[in-house]
Amino acid sequence: MDFQLTALVLVLAAVFALSVTLTLALTQLFGRYLAQKVELIAYSSAQISPAQISCCTSKLRQLPTPLLKPAALLTLLFTFAITGCATQNCGNSPVNHWSNQSQLLEDIRVLSSPEFEGRKTGTDGAKLSREYIKQRFTELNLSPWQDEFEVPFNYRSSFSDKQGINLIATIKAKQPSQRWRVITAHYDHLGKKGNKVFTGADDNASGVAAMFAIAEQWQKKGNEDINLMLVATDAEEPGLFGSYALVEQLQNTPQILIELSLNLDMIGNPSRPKAIYIEGEKNLTEFSQLKTQLQDYNQLCVRESRSRMKNGSMVKIDWLRASDHYPFHKAGIPWLYLGVPTHKYYHTVNDTIDTLDIGFLAAVTETAFEFITVNKQQIALQ
Repeated sequence: MDFQLTALVLVLAAVFALSVTLTLALTQLFGRYLAQKVELIAYSSAQISPAQISCCTSKLRQLPTPLLKPAALLTLLFTFAITGCATQNCGNSPVNHWSNQSQLLEDIRVLSSPEFEGRKTGTDGAKLSREYIKQRFTELNLSPWQDEFEVPFNYRSSFSDKQGINLIATIKAKQPSQRWRVITAHYDHLGKKGNKVFTGADDNASGVAAMFAIAEQWQKKGNEDINLMLVATDAEEPGLFGSYALVEQLQNTPQILIELSLNLDMIGNPSRPKAIYIEGEKNLTEFSQLKTQLQDYNQLCVRESRSRMKNGSMVKIDWLRASDHYPFHKAGIPWLYLGVPTHKYYHTVNDTIDTLDIGFLAAVTETAFEFITVNKQQIALQ
């Protein structure tokens, strides 16, 4: 009797295992069929990007879902596109498609080298920085906005009159146009204190290096109907004086209509999970959709709010007024700002090239390019 009972149990167990195996196999077949149906429906919809389709169909292949009607499939696809892909496919290993990591590193290495002495405004280190930036502008076949790349300006700080020098390059539209986009990245930093050099690799050699890369990519993939202005601003650290001077000059040039400005400041040392933070997203009418598409494109998280505390302290940071985008904001010009939160190396001698995440920086560079090339219809013109 015990032998018969044991045999029966074994037979039932075998039947159960076989049924589970068949169920799993059928589920996989259903998932593949469902994914193919979704792809056919989605590609006929102009509202869903190929990146979103790829993300969603990969999820559907894993679902134990019965065959659905096309309307239900499309609803399911939109649900994944909005909620699933953008939240799960970012932050761990950002991908870069075209940016040259070696060149990004080289530009940062030079600008943050000890010979440049921290690039403080008005110093020999700042002069060396300008010579290198002009060299890179020339190598990239960029044109000066005025007679020379160097555009001096005067400002008053600490009860004395001082001079700074912005470096401004342009890529002109194929046909004469008043349409302009502007990228700013300050090249000045804190200089030296005794024997200590504040090299400023993240702040802001990283932003200047990314600006060079975007200039190169614009000449390959940019909008030929739009002029691009690239500005390495001076005297940002003591009070955004370079960007104030730039905005004043632009406002006095009526033939220039600025559609959008993008400021890059500290984009190489991410927090965890890896994310680039954006300010000014309200200047884009379809930001949520664009954010989803970009996160699916290179798996880089884009976040709209960051800590208001300075490096974990109780000192609050006003991100609106924190960098060179603020003068554009005051002038009513649509703007965006990309940067990371303050970190433990911020404004210390330890802000060096070896602390940067070059893969993250490369991904931020490509995301920045997508932002500066958005369609005019996506900009909330003021």
